[in-house]
Amino acid sequence: MKNFFLTFLFLATVLIPNAVFASEIIFAPSMATVAKGELVKVNVYVSSGEDKINAVEGKIIFPSNMLQVLKISYGNSILSFWPQVPEDKGSGVIAFSGVAPGGYISANRGLLFSVIFRADSEGNADLQIKDGLVLKDDGQGSATNLKLGSGSIDIIKKVSPDKSNVSTSLIKELDVTTDRELPESFTPLMGSNPDIFNGKYFLVFNTVDKQSGIDHYEIQESLRKGGDESKWIRAESPHQLSDQTLRSFIIVKAVDKAGNFRIETLSLGNPQQFYQSIMFWVIIILILIGFLFLKKKFKNN
Repeated sequence: MKNFFLTFLFLATVLIPNAVFASEIIFAPSMATVAKGELVKVNVYVSSGEDKINAVEGKIIFPSNMLQVLKISYGNSILSFWPQVPEDKGSGVIAFSGVAPGGYISANRGLLFSVIFRADSEGNADLQIKDGLVLKDDGQGSATNLKLGSGSIDIIKKVSPDKSNVSTSLIKELDVTTDRELPESFTPLMGSNPDIFNGKYFLVFNTVDKQSGIDHYEIQESLRKGGDESKWIRAESPHQLSDQTLRSFIIVKAVDKAGNFRIETLSLGNPQQFYQSIMFWVIIILILIGFLFLKKKFKNN
């Protein structure tokens, strides 16, 4: 009995604090019931525990023969920079990797992203988190003591329309035509690193759209601040710059899934000299033409 008590005391003092203060990635709701053909929304949260954290990554595993991803939203996430935005990779995998600059710590759980699924077949659909990693904001990127949650969606047989519990709010959330808001303002940043693009200059950019979500980015490098509508190209961050002399304006367009877009312009640190500008020489030529015209006119008089 004494040995049992001592063992219990040891476990209580060693294991329980870890259970209380560990960071955790969880689903909410962790259990849900939905009829075949209906929609269900699952939120993915992180709990920081006693640590201040600044990065989270992992994979959500789900049965793709039972659940279909219709929308992934991360506009209200505690993470503001995404090396890997939450994305359906196919075969029942949603991969994600995000950073919270400045760190995050709270007694409350913080939202990472949300997924709207459609239930396609009856049965019990298990949700799991694999390859989870949460890093501390300690200057060293130390990994936290992490717990991974799980979830379950019970898909029952299809019901008649009059008994359906399909959420009108979820249907509205899927309708991108209601999105009239532009993506949020952002600042493209230029950098160079020997390990990236062989040390060549590159651009990084990221923003969020809290309604329909970001669809893609477009970019152009131009000697004109306003750019050219015919010069846009699709791009992903980081993007290697074509103009390694850094004389161009870099123009980045963020386009959301409703077609709304925001354009941000970066003037690089080695601006073009006035005498290198095409417009400068056009103006000089026009002045010379005008001067010759006036000279000829006065000579004829």
